[in-house]
Amino acid sequence: MAGNASVAEAAAKPAAYTPASRTPAPQSNFAPWKDPAKNPIVRFENVTKRFGDFVAIKDCTLDIYEREFFALLGPSGCGKSTLLRMLAGFEKPTEGRIFVNGKDITDLAPYERTDVNMMFQSYALFPHMTVERNIGFGLRQDGMEKSAIEARVAEAMALLELGKFAQRKPHQLSGGQQQRVALARAIAKKPRIMLLDEPLGALDKRLRQQAQFELMRIQETTGTTFVIVTHDQEEAMTVASRIAVMNHGELAHIATPGEIYEFPGSRYVANFIGDVNIFEGKVSAIDGNDVTIDWPSGNDSFTAQGSAGLTIGQQVWLAMRPEKVRIFQTKPTEACNAIPGKVVDVGYLGSISHYHVKVASGQQVTALRANAAQTVEHNIKWDDDVWLEWPYDAGMILTK
Repeated sequence: MAGNASVAEAAAKPAAYTPASRTPAPQSNFAPWKDPAKNPIVRFENVTKRFGDFVAIKDCTLDIYEREFFALLGPSGCGKSTLLRMLAGFEKPTEGRIFVNGKDITDLAPYERTDVNMMFQSYALFPHMTVERNIGFGLRQDGMEKSAIEARVAEAMALLELGKFAQRKPHQLSGGQQQRVALARAIAKKPRIMLLDEPLGALDKRLRQQAQFELMRIQETTGTTFVIVTHDQEEAMTVASRIAVMNHGELAHIATPGEIYEFPGSRYVANFIGDVNIFEGKVSAIDGNDVTIDWPSGNDSFTAQGSAGLTIGQQVWLAMRPEKVRIFQTKPTEACNAIPGKVVDVGYLGSISHYHVKVASGQQVTALRANAAQTVEHNIKWDDDVWLEWPYDAGMILTK
């Protein structure tokens, strides 16, 4: 299939299942996963994949809905690409079933899954073909009429703004332009589901950021369901409507970017998504929603907003995002949570500064401060004695 794996048009749809119209996803109120009457367009049902004795995917059950931009996120070797390849048909589950649009596709070959198309990380463009010929390759393989191919290719080139490159060869294009050609080739087949395996990994940071918004625009314009594999947390947070964070072949947390960032389900998820400070302690008091946590290593107690199910004496972890920690040169008055420390490092990043502060327990805590004033001089410097403070509802109490 050389670059874009064609994958199967569902034959007959179950009578009870009527897919939503393929229109651009709205920027708000788009949450089909919250609708119990909504059927997913992709369903992994108790899927396990073994390679010999190695378990790459362990009992995965996952629903993806039409018009979603869904991200599989995790470190190398966590199983995200294996999950994607099983959906494309390049790997077969050891156990479990995969459904697309209500149809069991587990045993279908990749070329039989015309509802699905895959764009590979390498782009896999044909070096001897022009951009125009590359984009139309899959359509020619499908035996489409010449006039229809020309119309589809023109439409895809217009969407990706590739018209002026139509007669160029891949070696005459930049990395970003090659990425757009590979995406246009996949888009031209008008799949219901687009699979993207680390599609932006070869681009530099600035171009990658531009390409992220370009992918979002294309996804919203076409109404296609996108499933992207990435190890880049920022990329997943930018493009996805929902994210599945994976760890050793298991789904650690599935939620919207905001929910995963603000309310991670575990220390692993909190650590993997963005920067976080974590204090280990035990619950010493519960008063309604107010929970007191003793921090033995620092001989301090913190007050945090709790949740149901916590008990006195329970071991917990208080997770705090650096941007929610405020830094002062003197002890703040009427502070709910405040600890002293010494600045051991300062990182100036233009719009913000990172302060690494060593507290009494020896732990380093990170605080962020926005650089609102136009100056490179800072009133808080290395080796300064400072105070760190945060409100009681800024922390997240984690139990695992």
